[in-house]
Amino acid sequence: MKDDIFLINVQVGGLRLPLRIARKDEELYRKAEKLLVKYLAEYQQKFSQRPTEEILILVAYQLAVLVSKQEFADDIVPLAEKIQALDKELEALLSKE
Repeated sequence: MKDDIFLINVQVGGLRLPLRIARKDEELYRKAEKLLVKYLAEYQQKFSQRPTEEILILVAYQLAVLVSKQEFADDIVPLAEKIQALDKELEALLSKE
């Protein structure tokens, strides 16, 4: 079990963050690091006059919006599938008449 946990170092905003993670999640953490660095650079360029703390809050908010959109999309998929199934049943019933 200990072999599954290992240390990675994530660089964000000039800060090195050592994280102990499950080995199977490394790709997820690396992608998250790249996404965070991308947004941080973008917002630092757009809002160069603002303090770093404010830029970090803007980035965190943007990422929270992305997560919320994904959760909303995940909630809609089963509903859409159910509607399609009901539509097919309704068409079958109407075609019998």
